[in-house]
Order: sequence, then C-alpha cells, then structure tokens
Amino acid sequence: MLQRVVVGLRVKLSQLMERQPLGPIQARVLYDVSVGLVGVTVAAAYGRHFLAESPRWVWMIVAMPLLFVGFNGALGVYSRLRTSRPKFKSVAILGSVVLAATTDLLIGGPLPHVVLWGILVFPPAALARLLLWLPYSRHKHLVSIAVNRHGPVLVIGGAGYIGSHVVAQLLQSGQPVRILDRLMYGRGPMQEFLSDRDCELIEGDATEIAKLTQAMNGAAAVVHLAGLVGDPACAIDAEFTRHANIIATRMAAEVAHSSGVERFVFASSCSVYGVSDKEVCETDELHPVSLYAQTKIDSERGLLASQQDDFFVTILRFATVFGHSRRPRFDLVGNLFTAQAMTDGLITVTGPDQWRPFVHVRDLARAICKVLFSDPATIRGQIFNVGDKRLNMTIKQLAENVQSVCRRYRDVRISVSDNPKDRRNYAVSFRKIESELGFHAMTLIPEGVAEMANALHNGKYLHYRDHVYSNVAMTTKAVSRFHDPEELAHLYAPMNPTSAWLGQ
Repeated sequence: MLQRVVVGLRVKLSQLMERQPLGPIQARVLYDVSVGLVGVTVAAAYGRHFLAESPRWVWMIVAMPLLFVGFNGALGVYSRLRTSRPKFKSVAILGSVVLAATTDLLIGGPLPHVVLWGILVFPPAALARLLLWLPYSRHKHLVSIAVNRHGPVLVIGGAGYIGSHVVAQLLQSGQPVRILDRLMYGRGPMQEFLSDRDCELIEGDATEIAKLTQAMNGAAAVVHLAGLVGDPACAIDAEFTRHANIIATRMAAEVAHSSGVERFVFASSCSVYGVSDKEVCETDELHPVSLYAQTKIDSERGLLASQQDDFFVTILRFATVFGHSRRPRFDLVGNLFTAQAMTDGLITVTGPDQWRPFVHVRDLARAICKVLFSDPATIRGQIFNVGDKRLNMTIKQLAENVQSVCRRYRDVRISVSDNPKDRRNYAVSFRKIESELGFHAMTLIPEGVAEMANALHNGKYLHYRDHVYSNVAMTTKAVSRFHDPEELAHLYAPMNPTSAWLGQ
C-alpha cells in the first residue's frame, strides 16, 4: 500500500512539473499543504526573531502540514464531507488542526510555535470551504479550486452515431477530447481520430466503475450519449434498459461531480412528450408512451434534483435524428426511408399523419458544442429542445421529401398504412434554444437525405438490413452479456481505495 501511495504522489508531482491540470481533490490537498507551509514559515520566523529559539525546533514543525493533510484525509474532508455544509467541514478541519498540533507536541514540538501555527492555519482552510459553498454568481472566480476547467471533454458513447460527430467538431475547434465507449461496433468510427494527440480513447462500459473514474479524471466537461436509444431496442429487456439508461446516468453524474467536472450535458429525447395535440415546449407536461421515454424522464429528474452549485447540468431533448455518420444507422425513420427508396424503390409508411420533429446529426453535435462553450449561468439546470421548427412534419411529408430527392437516381413509390401500435404524435417548439443559444438547423431534410442517397448510390454501406446498422440487433447481443454473472461482477468491480483517493 505504501508503494502505491508513493507512486501516486510521484504522478501528482509530475503533473505539477508538466503543468497538467489537477483534479479538485488534489487541488484541495495542495492548497492545505500550502497553507500549512505558510504557517510553518511564519511560526519558525517568529520563534527565531522574537523568542530566540534554536533552529533545531524547525524540523518538528515542518511535519505539521503533512500531519494536517493526513488527518484531513482520515476525517473525510477530501471524501465523504466534500459536499457537506461548511460548518461540518469546519469542525473536521478544526479537529485536524488540533490532532496535528497535539501529535507535534507529543514528539517534542515547542508549544508557542505549535499554537501559533494552528491559529494561522485554521481560518484560511475553513474560509476556503465557506467561499466554495456560496452561490456560483458570488464566487465564480474562486470556484476553480473545486472544478476542472481546462481538461478534456469526456464524450461517453463517443464512438456512436451522434458521438462521433461530437468528437469531430470538438477536435476541429481545438478542444481536447477523451472518449469512453465499449466499441460494440468496432474501432472503425474512431479510426481517423486516434492519431490526433488531442484525442484519447478508453475502451469500457459506462457502468464499469474503474473505467468510468479513469475517464473522468481531470475532465472539464462530460457529454453523456451512452445508453439504449429508441423504443424497439428498449423494449427487449426492461432490466437491461434501466441499467443502461438510468443507473449508468446516475453513476456518471456522481463520478463526474466527485471528480470536479464542471459541466454535464445529458442527451434526452423529445419522445418524452409522447402524445400532444399542440406544439410542445420544455415546460409542458410529459406523456411518455414507452419505456425508453420513461427512462429519459427518470434520468432528467434525477440529474436536476441532485445538481450542486459547482456542477452545471444541462438536459438536451433531441428531435428525431437523421443523416450520415461514421457509425451509420438505418433504424431511424429518415435514414430507413432513404435506404428503402435507394435499394427497393419503395418507401413503406406507417402512421402517415403522425407528427415528428427532425434534426440532422451534425446539427445535434453543433448544439452540444454550443452548450459546452456557453456561459454557465445560461445553461446550468436548463432543458433545451434541440431541433428546428422547419423540420416539424408528418411521417408522410418526410416520405415525400425522401421520394423527391431519391427520384434523381431511380423511380420511388410510397406505400401507406396505419400504425395503431405507435401512438406518438407531437410537434415541438424550439424557440428557447434559438433565442437563448442562437441555435438553428443548418442541414434540412433535402440536403441530409441527398448526402445519404449519394453514399448509398456509391456503395459506401452494406445492405441497410444488416444487423450492424440496427440498435435492436446489437442490443439483443448486449442483453445476453448483461445477464452473465461474470460480466456483472466485471462491471461493478470495486476500485482500489488508495488509487481512488489519489485520483488515479
């Protein structure tokens, strides 16, 4: 154990030498050590110049900063009391000062120096915790000791359909990126990014606690895109769906806050609106008609209820996405219609009069980046519908748009039937994200469909019915792994406590 501690301290020392960002726990430890050293210096100078004390006493009070930090750790100042009220942390810090002073006196430390050291150290150590507890607007320039602001953006699910676009746009803007993904679909979507020195890939599940903590270390923001998407995939196994969509989200948020992450962006869905006869906005009542929508609602409420003043949560409710991606999908209605038109010459429409909002996958990535780079006061605790009013349309109107584009390549017919099993019907207002973040879609249905149609025409995809393009097929495989006891033990394997305390 001692060897691990020494190794951990060496790593942190190298971070300081190389000017790498420290995590919030390490920053607090460094602050307390600095306060302790200042107290030692003043106490030693006082003894030498006013009490004519011999320098042989100095070595005894040099131990004080290390004792102080050690007792802080033992009393939970850097762990379980980190989010407690200032009065509880102040009592613990006072206890550490008293214990450190008593220990030094027992090994022969001089009483005047030790008392002076305690008087000098306690106020700044306790005051720092009080300042961090103030509302963000009162201490936004001081909160840097509690959060990481200059680390990479962690994209959970960064190798996925939306995530690969988010990674690409962040790297293009010069933002370092870290990806946590279990790579169910292989490394192909990430291949072009892996040679970039600003991109780091960690292969693992979002509920694999050791990997999750490793990925969070030093991150400034988290974009949580992992989980099961779509009603059919979520209907396969309710237990697995809750694990992937609710438990994983809560774990990610807890680890992110504990690791000093400042921003947490959660990918929700406009499916939470379910059925509505009017254009719905963020404050309207929710009417989920599927397990997928309910898990998104549960995750939203959990995140917003537990957010702290130095942890900025933003909920993004995505419209129905479409368009080309490095990890293609053909189980999305816009993409499916395009593939049907180009491959079969027949678009099969069920529920033609149902309304949906649509948005191109690149525009979703743009919206996420806008949130990440916005003023925290604007986005903290907010919910935004992400889309564009111009892309609100019925399923039949979508099919007609696809037919118009794909007729450039071949004859395309539309077959229409009712779909009583799917009751979703909603048009969505996007006024909030347009007015507050200046977001609007740059790629409309014809342009996005044309891009996919051209890729299909040039043979860039396998057959659209291939299982690699379906979340349902891949979810079925994942469910069998999930119910394997050995797999569960692997996911929830405990971390080494020493490594966790050191932020490894």
